[in-house]
Amino acid sequence: MSETALRHVEHLAVTIGPRGSATAKEAEAHDYCQATLEGLGYEVHRDSFFAPTSGWHAYALAEGLMLAATAIFWLFGRGQDAQAGALAAAALGLITTVAFLLHTSHRPNPLESFVPAERSQNVWAVSPASAQARQRVVFTGHVDTATAALAMQSPALWQLFKVLTLLAGLANVALVAVFIWGIFTPDALPRTVALVLAILPLIGLVFTVQPSFAPYVAGANDNATGAAAVLAFAERLKANPLPNTTVFLVNTGSEEVGGVGLADWIQRHAVLAANARYLVLDNIGGKGSPVNYVVDETLLLPVKATPSLVTLAEAVASHHPEMGAKPFHYRGLFSELSIAIVQGQQALGLLNFDPITKMPPNFHTTRDDMSNVDPAVLERSEQFAWAILEEIDKQG
Repeated sequence: MSETALRHVEHLAVTIGPRGSATAKEAEAHDYCQATLEGLGYEVHRDSFFAPTSGWHAYALAEGLMLAATAIFWLFGRGQDAQAGALAAAALGLITTVAFLLHTSHRPNPLESFVPAERSQNVWAVSPASAQARQRVVFTGHVDTATAALAMQSPALWQLFKVLTLLAGLANVALVAVFIWGIFTPDALPRTVALVLAILPLIGLVFTVQPSFAPYVAGANDNATGAAAVLAFAERLKANPLPNTTVFLVNTGSEEVGGVGLADWIQRHAVLAANARYLVLDNIGGKGSPVNYVVDETLLLPVKATPSLVTLAEAVASHHPEMGAKPFHYRGLFSELSIAIVQGQQALGLLNFDPITKMPPNFHTTRDDMSNVDPAVLERSEQFAWAILEEIDKQG
């Protein structure tokens, strides 16, 4: 099956190339997915929605607003309106911090209303059960690619970024506390403390603004492999549909800007795909990575995969030791697994990670090209995902 998937990976990553979220190239990739599914004989659906043009803009806005609140606090603190300045800084800081925490928890927040957005889309089809449909599974693989963000360019920067993400959240909370402190005292100490704490949002602003000036990457592993696997599974299911399971085959858009595509798909089609189990295919062909299944993801707070699906993955891994599948705890970022769980769905992430760096291989770098896709890893990843699907079907 990987031969079929590799053909799709090459078309997405080489023929089309970088596929930035909510760009014309992303739409071209969806055109290809749609044509492929129609060529297989599927009735294909295409949903349109608006999505941010960058996943970093909301974070940059939050850091900028915290710096603005600090400036108000410090400047007004030098005059007779110190109390009013502290009150204004506290209000702005509190609103920003709550919005920041909501955003990192994948929930609606005011920051999303103030960032640029463009039209994106999802393309999907359905493989009905050949006998009696007793359950539903959603395979999802996003087609869009990210920019070469500074935070992802080396393992050291990645580790720094993970620490910074946590510290930035804590600094925002601490700044709000200092602003409130300043309401009740004219002393200069709170202003000094605020200036020291503001160093963290300033560093965060650098990391979150830089991606806007970086090029989009080809995204052969992230995530032409996952999108291609969805298409390869569609071909296999067309020839041999499962007897007990209806399978939704979804090529999402705008995953790299916060999983907007999958969130939109779930909100539109939750009734159609009621009680479905979501299998997220992402970064499944990188050189040097084993086959992994994600137990949980943590940006600031952990989001856990559905326990029954983790147990199922463990059983499949045990029955097929030749696949070498291992559990993984994802730290510092997230995938569509988190989006599905927050949206109230059952989900499991099938993503592969470098065992040394704890990152997907060549993650969000210009090195993420066809030369760094391993057909053997992609093959094992597809086999593992298919084995999970077959086990779900047997349970029906």
